[in-house]
Amino acid sequence: MEQIKLFMLTTFVTISLYILIVIYNTIIPDIPRFQNSEVWLKDVYILKDYINAKPTTKQRILIVSGSNSLFGFDGALIDSQTAFIPINYATHAGLPISFHIDKILKVAKENDIIFLPLEFSYYWRGTPSTDYWYIQNILTWDKEYRAFINTKGVFLAYVNNSANFMLKSFFKSFIKPTHTPTNPIATMQEKWQNPQKFEGYTYTSLNQYGDFCTQVGNLFKGNFGYLDSHFELSPFFLSEYARLLEFAKTKHIKVFLTYPTTMENPDFALNDPKTLAKIENLKAQLKAHNIEIYGDFREFHFAREYFFDTSYHLNAEGVTLRTQAFIKLIEQMSQEGLLE
Repeated sequence: MEQIKLFMLTTFVTISLYILIVIYNTIIPDIPRFQNSEVWLKDVYILKDYINAKPTTKQRILIVSGSNSLFGFDGALIDSQTAFIPINYATHAGLPISFHIDKILKVAKENDIIFLPLEFSYYWRGTPSTDYWYIQNILTWDKEYRAFINTKGVFLAYVNNSANFMLKSFFKSFIKPTHTPTNPIATMQEKWQNPQKFEGYTYTSLNQYGDFCTQVGNLFKGNFGYLDSHFELSPFFLSEYARLLEFAKTKHIKVFLTYPTTMENPDFALNDPKTLAKIENLKAQLKAHNIEIYGDFREFHFAREYFFDTSYHLNAEGVTLRTQAFIKLIEQMSQEGLLE
């Protein structure tokens, strides 16, 4: 009997302590309370909003997607070689399409042109109500945003969190601050006066157009197939894309889907009929809903040597190649009158 009481008491104390740690990690600011917390995105968005607010006399292009575009453009080249000025709002493919579209609705301006070089997974992913990576991130660095997040989702996000990570965060918060308060805008106004270098996944790696474009090296050694040749467009993608188009009409905004960057590898090779079948299926799926995807995916397909640390992230040399291919695309579209 005494052993049972001791066991129950120990269990109660353990659970109570864990709940208190969860509450502490939730209330105290700047503690990365989830193992999936990409805290760096908060300051990256602050910088991108600042870049977006700058006045310009040139035609604006917003680039919105996951990180294939964050690591995929050099806005300075587009600005210097075309009549357009780009604002790169790309961040992370873990965020659902609804989040990116809500961001567009918030920051886009009258007569903007929007390019969506979406990672292929966006075309078949469903609602993010049980996407714990998404929920955990939003609870960490964008607490006011609650699209597709309900009480059950929040509870399960905590349940699916790593207890080990929670305990480490709790004890680290007493040893040293988890985050040193900075002013990202003031910091970058100074940094942009000098040549930049890649400083990792942080806002200090951004250039004045919102790009990561100075990363050097070829760290990714894996293979990746990108998409299935028989996937079907999700109702969620179609409804969210329709929502974007409705908004665009009210602001005289043009919206264009185009291809993400891809890497030549055994699972996605240009000489493999399966690769072409995948792209043809994507085009056919979109065409069935009167949606056009612009450009030729082969123009954004590069050798492994041009990739940095994932199959979607280009290094500096790859960024230049992809940017030049994009310039070629928008010049062609301009000649066809699509961007007027």
